[in-house]
Amino acid sequence: MGNLRPITVKLQPELFEQIKTIAEKNGMSYSDTVRYLISRGLDEKIHRENVELISQIVREQIEQALNSYMPVLQPGPRYPREVDPRRLALCRKTG
Repeated sequence: MGNLRPITVKLQPELFEQIKTIAEKNGMSYSDTVRYLISRGLDEKIHRENVELISQIVREQIEQALNSYMPVLQPGPRYPREVDPRRLALCRKTG
């Protein structure tokens, strides 16, 4: 922690009080608490972005795997035509 750079941040009184309460509850200094909260917020943002990226990659991999088996599982046209949503609604109501 010897490489810390000072910054000045102005906070709304309510936010200042929340941070002060967290610091007191955890026996931390105000500066340590602010550093902790910033770090935690950045970690959560990075995690959320990575989850979205990983989900997209997994979805693409699953689609590729399923498409490679489609001729075996469902003989006929490679890309079946889309079903009219109104037709699906009728099936749900009567079935």
